[in-house]
Amino acid sequence: MTDQQVSQGRNEGPTGFADWQAMKSLATRLEELNTTACFDSSLDMFGDLDWLQQLVNLVSDYVYVKDRRSRFVMANDKVAEDMGRSTSAELIGKSDLELHPPEVGQVFYEDEQSMMREGSDLVDVMDRIVLPDGTEKWFSSSKYPIRKENGDVVGIVGISRDVTERQNAEKLQRGQNEILKKLVSGLPLQDVLNSLVLMIEGQLESGMGSVMLVDDSGNHILSASGPNLPKSYLDLVDGIEVGPRVGSCGTAVFRKEAVFVEDIFDSELWAEYVDLVREFNLKSCWSVPFFSGSGKVLGTFAFYWTDVRAPSEREEKIVREAAHLASIAVERDRAEKRIRYLADHDPLTGLPNRRKFKRKLEAKIEASRQTGEPVAVVFVDMDNFKFINDSYGHAVGDDVLSTVADRILGSHNITFETIRFGGDEFVLFVDGPTAHKSELKDYLARMRAEILKTIELDTLTLHVTCSIGTAVFPLDGDTADEVLKNADQAMFEAKNLGRDNFFIFDRETAPAGVNRLKLVEELRRGIDNNELFLEYQPQIDLMSGRIVGAEALVRWTHPERGRLMPGEFIEIAEQTGAIISLGRWVLNEACRQNKAWQDAGLPHITIAVNVSANQFRDKALLSDVFSALDTSGLDARYLELEFTESLVIQNVEQAVALMEDFRRIGIHLAIDDFGTGYSSLVALKNFPLNRLKIDQSFIRDLEYKESDRAIVRAIISLGRELGLNVVAEGVETAKQQAFLLSCRCETTQGYHFGRPMAADKFSKLLGMTRTPLDVAL
Repeated sequence: MTDQQVSQGRNEGPTGFADWQAMKSLATRLEELNTTACFDSSLDMFGDLDWLQQLVNLVSDYVYVKDRRSRFVMANDKVAEDMGRSTSAELIGKSDLELHPPEVGQVFYEDEQSMMREGSDLVDVMDRIVLPDGTEKWFSSSKYPIRKENGDVVGIVGISRDVTERQNAEKLQRGQNEILKKLVSGLPLQDVLNSLVLMIEGQLESGMGSVMLVDDSGNHILSASGPNLPKSYLDLVDGIEVGPRVGSCGTAVFRKEAVFVEDIFDSELWAEYVDLVREFNLKSCWSVPFFSGSGKVLGTFAFYWTDVRAPSEREEKIVREAAHLASIAVERDRAEKRIRYLADHDPLTGLPNRRKFKRKLEAKIEASRQTGEPVAVVFVDMDNFKFINDSYGHAVGDDVLSTVADRILGSHNITFETIRFGGDEFVLFVDGPTAHKSELKDYLARMRAEILKTIELDTLTLHVTCSIGTAVFPLDGDTADEVLKNADQAMFEAKNLGRDNFFIFDRETAPAGVNRLKLVEELRRGIDNNELFLEYQPQIDLMSGRIVGAEALVRWTHPERGRLMPGEFIEIAEQTGAIISLGRWVLNEACRQNKAWQDAGLPHITIAVNVSANQFRDKALLSDVFSALDTSGLDARYLELEFTESLVIQNVEQAVALMEDFRRIGIHLAIDDFGTGYSSLVALKNFPLNRLKIDQSFIRDLEYKESDRAIVRAIISLGRELGLNVVAEGVETAKQQAFLLSCRCETTQGYHFGRPMAADKFSKLLGMTRTPLDVAL
């Protein structure tokens, strides 16, 4: 309803509130009783209608009859009661102009005069009435003309039903929807909470709302919102302790239940704070705590009044609804902050991740240029870590990684910045005296010895080794890129020495990176010699259990080293530019294989192909994709390109333009590893995406980490709001599957449904699963 409509007090209301036939019958009966009299000339023309008056007094709605001048001829007691009159007889002869404020009474009068002139009905209109005591009510009204035998209209009969509660409920629902829209739009929490408080204040006139949040310690509450409360009051209560007699809010948090104080100055809960509130003329305070999904108190929604009062049933319900909305806003904000934190940090070890690595290294080198002190880049790569995951599972592997991270930090007492660079690789920036090569050897030996110590995990006893390489600025490179490359080369040299070793780069004696260059040349020959092949991991629709897609994953059968996984050559290919030809081969092979499955009569699915950073920047990517589709004959809608978050955020404008080109021809687009590299969730709406793929680091610990469950819920909700299909990667257990299903996640992939497999095995599986998958593969 618009402000103009409210001010006029009129609007169309929903049908069904007035019994049309009953009103017409009453109008007809009145016409029969008034065959000769004229309403305008007599107010008692109906004779003895006591029976009718007694009848309408039993009705809880307004029932009334008016003459040609809109004066009451008859009304039931309900009208009189609301008008502040003792009996309905006191209304006889009066019009709405005398009973209501002019802006309300004039509208009623003009509408009734118009309908009587035209002889028309007025059915189910919404009337706003301000009663003498100032109470605002809304009525759904129907009015019908009363005619004499000759057809002249001599008055009206009407009935009005009180729909204030329903109107308020609809207004509250509209307000709640607006708050939820603000949540999705990515507004700061402060703005969302202010909007929430103002919306509730509009429902509970003359009161003042506030939101207080529990701090990280759980012992204090902080002022978060109170747009109409005095700022000086909010400042005074900011940081107040939680306790059994700490006003309404502190007590509500302590008790974990609502606290409604009708009279602040007569409440033991406020005994120590009456002087604080006296100068602000606050006399009543109701406070409702709100909770996280795990049951932890997040804060309270409170409402203050300048008069002593207890909440009505409606008011209590509204305040409780406000507290619920506040919990959604706060949990959503915390989930987003968690996601932003995880964009820069490794969720397993808590260390910074590689997203800002290059920027940090350049800052360290610039500082070194200013001070003249060296800075060393140390690569630590665990040896044969894949065997631990394969032998004992990812949970044990994670525990080992966490232990190694702690030991690296302990080796320098958190003096040097440490980053988890990849799956089993860490990087340190060593500065100060230790960065001098004369000191580095001792430090690296101590760190290696620390890592080598026995790891005891429940019944398991493990020993792990690592290969460590380091290079020092400015001795081993003039730029960040050069130092980084040489540190990486030193780490590979440590592996070449037999692993479980460390190597300090020396510019004068270092080999020219022959091993890595050799691997790159072998990779290029491998593409030409058909040594590469793809494996396909199924993607399952959770609701139907059907295979709806597959992710294409490249493998290499090296002539000397045997089967190589992507982690053993993709990064080198990326760094040397070989990824362009490799990526082109993957695109062509994936499209060819998907079309072959279709030609064999198998169900049509989408094939997903990863796009690397160098490919994304390559101007030929678009033509490469066109060529792969054209050569294979695959329809564009059955190809999906996957981009990482960190890749597309580097140049949003370029990313959007390229994605639009792909979308125009029907190719599906997905953000891979979502939640690990994105800096702004709001920017997500700019990309023309079809899918979000939740990174498996969030899925892995779903069964025992509430924080990961909250993040996954938030990502699925966000994807649904943006109209995107959400894919959960790395699903390994039935419990993870059940949780994702409860969150309405649409698609999953992981070992629980199928490991990456050769094309022939996947085609058999695809042929067998024209019906839903009943069990994990």
